[in-house]
Amino acid sequence: MDTLRQMRLFMAIAEAGNLSAVARSWGVAPSTVTHGLKQLEDMFGTQLMLRTTRQLSLTPEGERFLGECRRILSDVDDVMTGFSDKGPLSGEIRLTATNDFGRQRVAPLVDRFMRLHPGLTIQMLLSDQVVDLVEGGFDIGIRTGPLQDSDLRARLLLRGRKCVCAAPEYWRRHGKPSHPRELAQHNCLVLGGPTGLQAYWGFRENGSRFRVRIMGNRQVNDGQTLREWAVAGAGVVNKSSFDIADDLAAGRLETALAEFTDEATNLYAVSPQRGNGARRVQELLDFLGRELAA
Repeated sequence: MDTLRQMRLFMAIAEAGNLSAVARSWGVAPSTVTHGLKQLEDMFGTQLMLRTTRQLSLTPEGERFLGECRRILSDVDDVMTGFSDKGPLSGEIRLTATNDFGRQRVAPLVDRFMRLHPGLTIQMLLSDQVVDLVEGGFDIGIRTGPLQDSDLRARLLLRGRKCVCAAPEYWRRHGKPSHPRELAQHNCLVLGGPTGLQAYWGFRENGSRFRVRIMGNRQVNDGQTLREWAVAGAGVVNKSSFDIADDLAAGRLETALAEFTDEATNLYAVSPQRGNGARRVQELLDFLGRELAA
């Protein structure tokens, strides 16, 4: 079995988590799949997968190798089909976006794009944590700014700002704050993650920036859940304007402290230097840019 085929086999095993399922989909004997995996491990002199009677899981070395497989095979596919300026789009695109905006806006647009280009395969990862695009083999990441300096290329998709908001019923019951420091008397809904809670919200007054510590009885690592709790009247949330645009228009949420919240949170599509030349990636970037701007 040649090396590229072994790498594709390894990707299939990692994604399926089952040797027999891969054997069936590839139309080969299970022993062929097992032997292909063992050849790779012997080649590198390390275990890539942990095997039990119930499941397979990647070792740290296997995780790194999977990322390299995705990167290398994406480049190979680009050479074979991706740089052609004619014919239908084909190949795989790996995309990551935040939970809330990804579900609300990106997923429906990806669905429309794939209906236009049925030869594509798209894998989406939704996460409110910053994902390493290169290590994960991603072609596009949808991220809010300001962006840190990096080797990634960035394309502005939407301009936005942070908005302190809650349901109209919550404001009726508790009153709107006239100054950010009054948020200490409100139930603020807090975004959390592996690095801790986002327990400070930033504001500006008379040209100077300051932060306010906020607290509340609900914390979650998912931005969509925060927004849904706010719509249900559970408390106050600090969200990007493009995340809550529909809720504001429908009257489900109302903003407060607008004169203190001018922090820009623009939305960007970022991509690694090596992957954004593929025609399929460029076409998706152009599509997202047009549709979101509209």
